[in-house]
Amino acid sequence: MAKRMLGIEIGNNTIKLIEVTKKAETIKIEKFSLLDTLRDCVVNGGITHLEPILEVISKELTSKKYKAKKAVVLIQSNQIIIRNAVIDKQPEKVIKQLLAIRPEEYLPVETSQYQIDFKITREFEEAGVNKQEILLVAAPNHIVLPMVNLIESLKLTPIKISIPSEALAKAFGAEARIVNHTDGDALIIDIGGKSTTATIVSKGHTVLTRIIEFGVDLVNETIESSFVNPNEEQLTDQGKNEYENYLKELIRPQIEYNVIAELERIIQFYYSRFENSPIRKIYLIGGGANIKGIETYIREALNIQTQGISEFTNVVEKPDSDFASYRRFFVNILGAINGI
Repeated sequence: MAKRMLGIEIGNNTIKLIEVTKKAETIKIEKFSLLDTLRDCVVNGGITHLEPILEVISKELTSKKYKAKKAVVLIQSNQIIIRNAVIDKQPEKVIKQLLAIRPEEYLPVETSQYQIDFKITREFEEAGVNKQEILLVAAPNHIVLPMVNLIESLKLTPIKISIPSEALAKAFGAEARIVNHTDGDALIIDIGGKSTTATIVSKGHTVLTRIIEFGVDLVNETIESSFVNPNEEQLTDQGKNEYENYLKELIRPQIEYNVIAELERIIQFYYSRFENSPIRKIYLIGGGANIKGIETYIREALNIQTQGISEFTNVVEKPDSDFASYRRFFVNILGAINGI
C-alpha cells in the first residue's frame, strides 16, 4: 500500500515542501512548493519566529490542497554536531546506555541541551577485536523543538527528523538510491543561501560531513557591489555573452578562496583518515548549484568529474509539473523520504 507523506525542509532562504506517495522503492511526486523564507524568521537552521513561518506554510498547504497527514522533516545547521567514533562491538542497547551514562567521552556538549542519536556505520576487526564505527549526532534543542512545534501546529504527525548526511546516504547509497551513482565514492556539495555542506558518501554510508561558510548570498552581494547590473533583456547576444563572462570572472575568486581551497582540505583529510576508494564524482545540489561557472571551476581544480542532478532513478515525476527545474533543491528531503 502506498504511503502519502509530506517532506519539509526549512532553510535560511527557502522553504521546501514536497508531497509524495511511496510504494516499495518508488516515490511519486504529487505536489511541491519552493517558498521564500521570511526574513529573520530562520537563523542558522533554527526557527526564531514560529508564527510567520506557520502562516506561510499553512496558506500554501491549503491553497494547493496538500493531503498528507504525516511529515518527514529535514533540519540543517552548523550547530548540529556530527562525530565518528570507534568502539568495541556492542549491542545497540548498550551503546544507548553508554551515551546516557558517559556522553562526555563521545560528544563535547551539555547533553540536556541536545537531542542525541547514533547509527552504526560499519563493523570490522582490528588486532583480533571486533569493532564498530558509529556516527553520533547531537542536534540543539533550539533547532529541534521549534520544528516539532511547527509540525504539530500544522496538525501533522512527524514520522522522521533527519539531517543532510543521513539523507544523502539514502539518496546516493548502495541500495534503493534515488540518484544513479554507481562508480566509487561521491562528494555531494550542497550550496545554500548562507553556507555550503560537503558530504562524502562511501559504500552506502556517509563518512564525512563539513560545513563551509559560503553561500549564494555572498555571490549576490559580490555582484551587487560591482555596480554593473544591465537589463539582460535589452542586451544583444554578444552583450549577454560578455556579461556572463564578466560574472564568471567576478565570482571565480570567491569560489576558489571560499570553496575550492576548503574542498581540497576536506578531500586530503578524507584520504588520510579513511581507507576507501577514490572519489569518482562530485554532485552539486542546492540553490547555488547553478552559480555561473562553478561546475567548471571545481572540476578543473580538483580533477574530478563534476555535475548537477540531471535525473532521479526511482522517482516518478508528473510530466506537466516542471519538477525537473527544481530537482537540485529537493535531493536532501527526497533522500530522507527514501529512507522510510
